[in-house]
Amino acid sequence: MRSFRLIILLTFCALPLGACSIYRVSVQQGNVITAKELAELHPGMDELQVRAILGSPLLQDPWHPHQWVYAYSFKPAYGNTEVRKVLVLFDKDDKLTGVQGDVRSTTPTTAATAS
Repeated sequence: MRSFRLIILLTFCALPLGACSIYRVSVQQGNVITAKELAELHPGMDELQVRAILGSPLLQDPWHPHQWVYAYSFKPAYGNTEVRKVLVLFDKDDKLTGVQGDVRSTTPTTAATAS
């Protein structure tokens, strides 16, 4: 009888442990670049104007000073990682010549909307 009570007690103590899991945090990094911001860009803008619209680039390569890289990644606690990259190109006079990369019409998922 005593062992039966012990088994019942251990069973009821172990049941809540099944609901325990490791806490995983969503991680958002980089610059969120929206289609609206990209629509404001046009050829001939100088670097200061582009920086005012898009913010500081994530990467300015010293070997390619006329290229700015904007990158964004979002890794939700559970699910697939979303990665976006935008390359902004300037000419030798520091005027905008083009934008390349992963440009989408929708805004990326953020930590606030994923929670």
